[in-house]
Amino acid sequence: MKKKLVIIDGSSLLYRAFFALPPTMTSPDGIPTNAVYGFLRMLLGLYRDLDPEYMAVTFDKDRHTFRTDMYDGYKATRKPAPPELVPQFDLILDVLRVMGVAVYSISGYEGDDILGTLSARYEKELPVDIVTGDRDALQLSSSRTTVLLTQKGITNMAAMTPEAIYEKYHITPSQVIDMKALMGDTADNIPGVPGVGEKTALSLLTEYKDLDNLYAHVDEIKGARGKKLTANKDLAYLSYKLATIKRDVPLDAPLSDMKQPVHIEEMRELFSRLGINLLPQFAALPRFQELSQVKKEESEKALPPVEPWKEGLSLKGKVTALWASLSGKAPFLKASEVVIAAEDHAYLVKPDDYGDAYKALQEAKAIVVEDSKAVMESDFPAEGLPFFDVSLAAYLLDPTRVTYPLSYMAGLFGKPVIYPDDLDNPEEKGCCITLFLLSLYDEAEKKLKENGVLKLFYEVEQPLVKVLAAMEKAGIATDQKRWKEVREDMEKEERILVKDIYTEAGESFNINSPKQLGHILFEKMGMPAGKKTKTGYSTAADVLEELAVSYPMVKNILRYRTLSKLVSTYLEALPQLIRKETGRIHTSFNQTVTATGRLSSSDPNLQNIPVRTEEGRKIRSLFVPGEGYDCFISSDYSQVELRVLAHMSGDESLIRAFINKEDIHRRTAAEVLGIPFEDVTPEQRSHAKAVNFGIIYGISDFGLARQLGITRKEAADYIKTYFERYPRIHEFMNSMVEEAKKTGRAVTLFGRYRELPDINSKNFNRRSFAERTAMNTPIQGTAADIMKMAMIEVYDRLKKGGYKSRVLLQVHDELVAEVVKEEKEEIASLLKDAMESVVTLKVPLVADVNEGKNWAETK
Repeated sequence: MKKKLVIIDGSSLLYRAFFALPPTMTSPDGIPTNAVYGFLRMLLGLYRDLDPEYMAVTFDKDRHTFRTDMYDGYKATRKPAPPELVPQFDLILDVLRVMGVAVYSISGYEGDDILGTLSARYEKELPVDIVTGDRDALQLSSSRTTVLLTQKGITNMAAMTPEAIYEKYHITPSQVIDMKALMGDTADNIPGVPGVGEKTALSLLTEYKDLDNLYAHVDEIKGARGKKLTANKDLAYLSYKLATIKRDVPLDAPLSDMKQPVHIEEMRELFSRLGINLLPQFAALPRFQELSQVKKEESEKALPPVEPWKEGLSLKGKVTALWASLSGKAPFLKASEVVIAAEDHAYLVKPDDYGDAYKALQEAKAIVVEDSKAVMESDFPAEGLPFFDVSLAAYLLDPTRVTYPLSYMAGLFGKPVIYPDDLDNPEEKGCCITLFLLSLYDEAEKKLKENGVLKLFYEVEQPLVKVLAAMEKAGIATDQKRWKEVREDMEKEERILVKDIYTEAGESFNINSPKQLGHILFEKMGMPAGKKTKTGYSTAADVLEELAVSYPMVKNILRYRTLSKLVSTYLEALPQLIRKETGRIHTSFNQTVTATGRLSSSDPNLQNIPVRTEEGRKIRSLFVPGEGYDCFISSDYSQVELRVLAHMSGDESLIRAFINKEDIHRRTAAEVLGIPFEDVTPEQRSHAKAVNFGIIYGISDFGLARQLGITRKEAADYIKTYFERYPRIHEFMNSMVEEAKKTGRAVTLFGRYRELPDINSKNFNRRSFAERTAMNTPIQGTAADIMKMAMIEVYDRLKKGGYKSRVLLQVHDELVAEVVKEEKEEIASLLKDAMESVVTLKVPLVADVNEGKNWAETK
């Protein structure tokens, strides 16, 4: 440990962590944990990088301080903490206590004042680091105190020494107070001098050094600036007092109190209860080394000896568990050894015995694993084994989490947490994990059944794993000769656009910099801008799209952005991902990422390649059948979500339109507008299409008006008339919201659910989002379930038929198969029939089948 004191601005960092991480992160019993988790990640980094001997965290006690006595308006504009953050203040106090971190907060003072007091008191004895996200603390920087200022979240920090502060702002730490006195602070509602911003404040301080000297020479400052300064002198000095961090708070805090013992067992229990999987990382640090120590008698009691695999061992009818020591990159992994557990025995299986172990596992009742797809993608034989993937079980029970570590599952299924990283060798680690996995099986099955998703697990999620593993192993080939050509064409157009933009602007600048682009568009060229924020003018896509109607230059900027993203995301990146051993790109299909049940694609994401733009089609055209295959066949569900809506709502008009194979958007336009079907114009059909799909997502009149370029009243009237023509849809949507308010969850046709903790929230925005989710989750989730069932059916039919052709991709409602010419007609028929017949609804499912020499041609 280094003789150093690290003081953390707890209030600032907890807020930053909360907004940096998704609010859906919760403990197994539903308590929000995103802020606590983010705070711990930051703490982990500090211990790892700084290894301080002393640590303290400060918090604000309450809103009433000596500053509010001085100025009623101080921090008066701050909104209350979000409801999901409030309980995490108590949680982080519990966490810091068990970790042996000193915590300080005092009535009448802010956490910043405690930071200032501690640093002033101890910086002569040892180096001090202050960790905060608040620039006010820069005034505390000195030759012995460094302010570590968080940037972009909470893990990236800038070390602000007096030299660094001067280099960045051209002021000294003490002048930070003068700067705040002049410019004020909107976050703390410090008034400052009206009309003086940061740029002006810095300019004044460069010339006059501090507030006293400035006002001693204020008569020299001419014009409006001088008048403002003179008229607001009292405000400036009030702001100076408000911005000054006190460094003499009456605080009993001896240095020895900032080096407390770690409460190891409590830390383990608390992290387990919160579902926070950071213990192995903390255990690697010297301060927490006891976390990685297992008493000999406990180890001997907990772990049976790992036995060598015995040829001919019977696992018939037994619940088993499996762990593999894997290396390499998916989907081609190497299993150096495997541990199999049954009852209270654990067996080590070496590669020479994989075949015999595979035979035994085929007769097992279940094989509990943490990641069945990884096992299937390894060289351990796994085809047809009865896996029970606890990660998939946890996902079905709580689909809004980001990850499903073993520590989380311990809390979810009420079992003692395990720490396999504490153990000395892979055999013991495998033994520990497999016995833990075995302990989860009964409770996991019970919870799946209680929540109505056991059938979904056994008939959809678990069987789908073999399909995804096969698709990932197959990969997809590309036309490498044309790749460079397409990239050069787009880069050439990029250069032309940049040249035209610079010519129009009258200077060169960084088009990708929002600050520089905002300056060019709104200050230099005088285009109408929205409200200017602290970070500058907004140059978001929706802002530029409105401007593009009147300004050709902005249209070029949007076009440049599109091309630049396509080039960097696909044309530059994807060729680097071609695997040498296969000559193909192998994406990963993620089963536990989306809350709706849809699959996602990553490394690379092949689901996001645009299909409706010329450039997107060019990129898709680069994906081609590989050696030994002749074409692609795509089978794409037609309006599957609307068909699900028709079935679940039971609306007779919508059902009739689908049964009669009518153009559903034209029919909607005719119904809503009260005109003959044949008189509907393309524009009217387009508007109806937006409403049809918008209804699924709970679209508002504001959203529809923005999308269609009509008034909000026109949009509201359209939605009102839509629901009058399709009354059962309106009833269905309302019933989904009402049901969610009673049960706290939204449920699909097949039982998949999503918890909605904000459905009865008093916060309008959170409640509204939950209500929209209650409307769209049953529809989106049911459509996702149908696609997964179709994928399993197609896979099984291809396998049973002994076909060489295979499915490579799943993109939203589309399957893409790589096909040999002699199987073309059979595969097209198989895909269409499997997708259309996999479930029976009140309306027919329709799959459109197309053939192409590349992916683009199948659309």
